[in-house]
Amino acid sequence: MSGNGTTPGEMMPASSSLLDGVTPLASPVTIFVLLPIATTFFWYSVQYYMSPLRRYPGPFLGAWTNFYRMYHAYKGDLHLVTKRLHEKYGPVVRMAPNYIDVDYPSLIKTCFDFHGVWKKTEWHAVSGAVVNGQLLFNVFSEVRPEEHVRIKKPVAKYFSPAGVAPLEPHVDAVLGSLCRAFSERFAGEGKFGEPFNFGEWMMFCMYHGWDVVAKTTWSHRVGYIEKEFDFDGTLRMMEQATDYFATVGMNPTLDKFLDKNPVIRIGPPAPSSIAQLGTSHLMSRINGEDGHDPVKPDFLDRYLEAQKQYPDVVDVYRILSYMLTNLSAGADTTAIAISSMLYLSLKHPAVFRRLEVEILAADFSRLPSPYNEARQLSYLEAVTREALRYLPGDCFAQERSVPAGGLTLPDGSHVPEGVAIGFNAYVLHRNKETWGADAEEFRPERWLRAEGEEKEAFRARLQGMNAVDLSFGAGSRRCLGINLARMEVVKTVATLVRLFEMELADPDADWTIHNSIFPRQSGVIFRIKKREGADDKIAAMDVDY
Repeated sequence: MSGNGTTPGEMMPASSSLLDGVTPLASPVTIFVLLPIATTFFWYSVQYYMSPLRRYPGPFLGAWTNFYRMYHAYKGDLHLVTKRLHEKYGPVVRMAPNYIDVDYPSLIKTCFDFHGVWKKTEWHAVSGAVVNGQLLFNVFSEVRPEEHVRIKKPVAKYFSPAGVAPLEPHVDAVLGSLCRAFSERFAGEGKFGEPFNFGEWMMFCMYHGWDVVAKTTWSHRVGYIEKEFDFDGTLRMMEQATDYFATVGMNPTLDKFLDKNPVIRIGPPAPSSIAQLGTSHLMSRINGEDGHDPVKPDFLDRYLEAQKQYPDVVDVYRILSYMLTNLSAGADTTAIAISSMLYLSLKHPAVFRRLEVEILAADFSRLPSPYNEARQLSYLEAVTREALRYLPGDCFAQERSVPAGGLTLPDGSHVPEGVAIGFNAYVLHRNKETWGADAEEFRPERWLRAEGEEKEAFRARLQGMNAVDLSFGAGSRRCLGINLARMEVVKTVATLVRLFEMELADPDADWTIHNSIFPRQSGVIFRIKKREGADDKIAAMDVDY
């Protein structure tokens, strides 16, 4: 018998092997599982090691995948994370495979041009809407410069200072209703009323914002202030839509399989109530059934006028797009600015006292305060500018795609064509080279000429701050509604401070910010009381315009 257990002359079966019982490594199932993984890893490795952005520092995961930014967008802290990364790595941070975030104020003028060379990135296209099977963009989401100019040109003049001035009575009517709501719901008689949460205050500012924009757009409010809640669910749906755009926008390819999926749409709920309301007002106006007084102009009047002047551009769908863009882009940002101004001023008692003294001393011809009078108050203007600097209405990066020829950064490095480059206002508004060593502080005085400061020195300093101010964007894509927003914010704060005393129930408590493009504020307790004679002044306001 041999050592293997066979006798001499015996043969081992042909099927026998020393490897009997061992599963082959490369089974079909194993190949099916491992090959895609290996291929994906190989593809990502090639992208990582061959990328011209490899020279720029940043979080490790950010260099490999878009999901790093996507995660922090979902979490609501992307602005804070971006700022911390700049503090760690410097003015250029690679936060995604094809994206760098920069803290170079000098590049703003270059990248936010007026000639359409620097296109918006595909992040903005995620907010496009599918209508009758066709993907449509508005003046915000349109990334093609020539198309943006085409749809913006018919209506741009209506958003100039002269264009929005006739709309002020609409703003006054809604502001009067807000003052009545605050008086009845929050203010005490001769004493401070019951404490209320900042989130509740914020919601009323949101109701005010939506009702103002609706009133200026089609001469009728939505009715949020009157009903004191989101009765049709629109505000909640818009919040969900914003969360979707903020998160999925970090990886736009996903949108093609989700919201833009032609078979099964998997996206945020469509704000059908406000779309139906807008359509109803549009068709009623066209058919002469809404009883509109042409002596009291609104945006819809102007859009119908634009249709006559530009019939090849402005059809019924485009008018509806203009109307709904007013609401979706104009309500949240003004509410945030108003809330920020009051909270930050109250958080700094010396600031609020100076603001209060200036407003109470102002000789307003009526209430709500006329914009042309309120805007002359220098400290109110300074507080407005500083609040927008400290917490911009958009705390996400404003992205542009590097054009042909690439871009040379101030450090001498070259960024090739097609790379997405981002400018986060929250970061740039804290750049110490521009704003000084106290850039982290809320200090409205920075917008005023300092004692002993020469006129030319102040003018140069102010010009430098204006150049870096991205509160409403910059260049050809600057927010169209800036003049209406400033009117609403300045008038509202001047009027509320004139009518109510305010305080923080706990001066040491800090607000909480959840950043989902728009920074949502919560977590602070307010108290207000009516000033002497406030009831008569509120009763005299015309809320029925």
